[in-house]
Amino acid sequence: AKRSRHDGRGNSFAIVKEGEVDPQRLGQWMQSIGKLPSDKGTIFRIKAILTVQGHPFKHVFHAVMDISDEEDVGPWQEGEKKISKIVFI
Repeated sequence: AKRSRHDGRGNSFAIVKEGEVDPQRLGQWMQSIGKLPSDKGTIFRIKAILTVQGHPFKHVFHAVMDISDEEDVGPWQEGEKKISKIVFI
């Protein structure tokens, strides 16, 4: 049997939302996540593709521990369903 290189203490979950995300509320929420006390656990990685209100491009966010980056990766196509998804590990 193939062994995983990860131990069983780590978990992951995703949040998926159809429609546009308010940029101010998103920023406030992300800041609050960054201020979580260590007794609540550790977020090792975040990956997201976001539909930001008033922004015509798909917005991608990556974070590993305390290092993060974000960029636009292309426009939403006409008729394409706008869905935001954030994955936490």
